[in-house]
Amino acid sequence: MAETDIQQLLDNPDSMGRVTLPQGEFEGKFIIRKSCKVNGNKTVLWNSSGPVLVTDAENVSLNGVKIELTSDNIPDEQHVSIYCRYPDVKFSETEINGSLIGVPEEEQYWGIPKIISLGTLAAEREQSFAIEIYSPVQAEIFCGFHDITLSTDTLTAGYNTVTLTVGKIKSGSVLYGYITIKSAVERKITVSGLIGGNDEPMPENYMLYSVDREAPERWRNMLESLDPVQLASMPDPEQEEVSIPLEALDEDKTEDGFDEENILIPSGKRVPISAKKYKLSLEFKSARSKLDIDGYMFMLNDNGIVSADKRMIFFGNDHSPCGSVTYLNAPDKRAMYVDFRRIPRDVNRMVLLFSIYGNNPSQLFDKLDEAEVSILCENGVHMHLPLENGLNCKTILALGFERTDGIWEMIASGKGVGMPLADICRSYGVTIIS
Repeated sequence: MAETDIQQLLDNPDSMGRVTLPQGEFEGKFIIRKSCKVNGNKTVLWNSSGPVLVTDAENVSLNGVKIELTSDNIPDEQHVSIYCRYPDVKFSETEINGSLIGVPEEEQYWGIPKIISLGTLAAEREQSFAIEIYSPVQAEIFCGFHDITLSTDTLTAGYNTVTLTVGKIKSGSVLYGYITIKSAVERKITVSGLIGGNDEPMPENYMLYSVDREAPERWRNMLESLDPVQLASMPDPEQEEVSIPLEALDEDKTEDGFDEENILIPSGKRVPISAKKYKLSLEFKSARSKLDIDGYMFMLNDNGIVSADKRMIFFGNDHSPCGSVTYLNAPDKRAMYVDFRRIPRDVNRMVLLFSIYGNNPSQLFDKLDEAEVSILCENGVHMHLPLENGLNCKTILALGFERTDGIWEMIASGKGVGMPLADICRSYGVTIIS
């Protein structure tokens, strides 16, 4: 369903004043102009700047909706999930990851980490850490999975230090889940980690996150100077563009008619991105077994997280909302087309994987002969990254990309990954539904 359809639903409550949203993810911005009860189905409304949703009527209630901001690199006054023109909005099972403006006390500063990475922890060993949280109101706090416990279930108004304890867990386990903070709305902290490394454990009660002591005052000053009219009409971010299909690059000629320049690159080499468009594909001469291979591109923010599900590009989501990455999966082509001009400003890393579908333990990359990652540029440069022979794995990390000071670099890999694909997805913040 297009975003204009969601707005049309909000504009037309039924005779009982109800609006039922379809399940899915929908790019805003949206406004509620009539008194109504909005029933979501875990619907996600999102944008890269806020406010994503404005309630401009009395007697509005929101139930079962997630309001999501996909960018971190925006001013405080745009880091708004919901702006309420009237303070009587009622919330039930409503999750936000930005601020809630227009509701007394709730609109004050919240000092909460978005992500907590525990790194690699020792196996079979209980370990404790500390998190500092600033809450402007009393709130509940609880953990979403049994391997981690918290020292309290209540936050008081002001600064709180919460002890997070990881229990004795077997080696090879992956930690991934959420800490939920619940006041009028819900806010989540993503927690991730691996068990079974040889690293020295962090000190007891190591502070994983601390609050900037000047942030609450800066936030108060921002609220005092905020123009409500301006807030309700914040412009859409510049980085998100209308999706336009990318034209396939000619594998033998450039658009200027020049022949290819073939270059062999080794694993580990960093290559500056100089052209605008690239075709990235997995090629091989032959296969000694029939393999169902799929490509996966993860578009990551500064925290190494896919900030919106549609920024994981694969066969189930064949293009990014901004049109910068498009996936082609045909029997003889497993390719990603990338236009580096269109990548949103809050995406500063990308990772390209290829993975063999299914649980057959004999279906591995060692069945491919003369396999390579092909990198074809629109300027005619064709780079070839040969895969190692005998890759005894089901997933390979093909390429990585990093942007520093506005300049993109490609990092060649072609190495096997021992972690299951589902765990890789979770490590990048992608929810896996089995």
